[in-house]
Amino acid sequence: MLNSLHKLQPVRGTKDLFAEEIRIFNHIISVAKKRSQNFGFEELQTPIFEFSEVFERNLGETSDIISKEVYKFPDRGDNMLTLRPEFTAGVIRALISNGELQQILPRKFFSYGPIFRYDRPQKGRQRQFHQINFEILGEENFFCDVEMILLATSILKDLGVLDKTTLEINSLGCIETKTNYERALHEYFTKLRGELSADSQTRLEKNPLRILDSKDQQDIELLADAPKISDFFSTEAKARFDAILDLLTKLNVKHHINQRLVRGLDYYTSTVFEFTMSHEGAQNAVLAGGRYDGLVEKMSGKAMPAIGFAAGIERLMLLTKFESERTRPISINYISEKEKIMAFEIAQTLRNAGFATDFVFEGNFKKQMKRASQNNSRFVVILGEEEIKNGEIVVKDFDNGTEQKVKQKLLVAYLSGKASN
Repeated sequence: MLNSLHKLQPVRGTKDLFAEEIRIFNHIISVAKKRSQNFGFEELQTPIFEFSEVFERNLGETSDIISKEVYKFPDRGDNMLTLRPEFTAGVIRALISNGELQQILPRKFFSYGPIFRYDRPQKGRQRQFHQINFEILGEENFFCDVEMILLATSILKDLGVLDKTTLEINSLGCIETKTNYERALHEYFTKLRGELSADSQTRLEKNPLRILDSKDQQDIELLADAPKISDFFSTEAKARFDAILDLLTKLNVKHHINQRLVRGLDYYTSTVFEFTMSHEGAQNAVLAGGRYDGLVEKMSGKAMPAIGFAAGIERLMLLTKFESERTRPISINYISEKEKIMAFEIAQTLRNAGFATDFVFEGNFKKQMKRASQNNSRFVVILGEEEIKNGEIVVKDFDNGTEQKVKQKLLVAYLSGKASN
C-alpha cells in the first residue's frame, strides 16, 4: 500500500498527457508518419531499453548524455541495461541484429516513442519525453543530406512552426579535418585551461570539440577567439559542404552557418544541423541531426554511411497551433429500463457502422440527456415504449433542436446522410 500522498503524483520529470495536449501530440506523430511515407521511409520500432554497451560505446563517454543523464540499472541476470536516451544507437543495433534489414540498401527508417534522460526538468523537456526520429543508412551522396533537411523542413512547415525556427548548419569535415581541428582546439584551450568550466577541462583532454557545445557562459566567451573549423577543411570536405549549401539555396531553404555547431554526441561527422527556436530567452533545438558515417563500422566492423535527425515532440508542442476537431458522438437514450436492451443493441449497430456512440449504463432519462449535452453530442437517439411498438426511433438534432421520427431499419442511412451535410 502506498504510504504517502506524494507517491500518487507523477515522478518528477514525467507528466500525464490528456485532453488537448494528447490531441496535439497525436497530430505531430500523424504529420511525421505522413511525411515519412512521402519521402519513402519505413517504420521501425526498437525496445525502450538496450544493453548499456549499445549506448556507451557509441554515444561517447564525454557526451553529457552518458556521463550525466542515462537511466542505467542491472536486471535480475546481472546485465546492465539502459533506458533509451536517443534512437540512433538502437536503430543501428537493430540493423546489425536483423540481417534481412541489410539486404537492400540504402534503408530509410522512421521511429517514434519515449526517450529517457535524467536532466533538470524544464518546459518542453521532461525526464521522460518523446521524439520522432529518421535515419537513412547506406547512402553517402550529399543529396541525401539535403533530402533529410528537406524532410525536416516539410514536417515543421506542416506543423506551422517552420517560420518560428532557424536552420543552423555546419560541417565537421572529413577525418583529416576533424583531427587537425581537434589538435588546434586543444592547443588553444590548453593556454586557457584555468578559465574553463570544470566540465570543459575534462572535455579538453577527452574531446576538445565538446567544448564548442558548452552552455557555460564563461566557456562561451572564450569561444569568441577560438579557431574556426572552416580553416581546417580539406579540399574534399569544403567542396561537399559548399555543394550542400548551394543546393539548399537553390531550393530556397533558408539557413545560417554556425561554425560552433557540433551537436551533443561524439559520433557525428560531416554535416550537422539544428532547427532552433527562441524560447524564454534561450536558444533551444526543436529538431536536430547530422551524418554519422563511422557509427555502423564502430558497432559491427562493417563500413556504412548514415545520417539521421530527431525532434522532441514536447518541444514541438510548445510551438504547434492545432485546432483539433473533436469527434461529436451520437448519444443513445432510453426512456425506461424496458427499452434499455434494445437501446444497447442500437448503440452497437451504430458503432459497427462507424459512428462514435455513447451509451449511459445507469441513470434516468434526465441524466442521460445531461450527459449528451456534456459530451457535445450532435444527435441524440431516443427510444421509448411507443417507438418500439411502431418500429421507429426519435432522432434529436442538438444543433437546431429539431426532432425526427425515423424507422429503425433506416437509422444508419439517415444518420449517414446527416453526417455528410
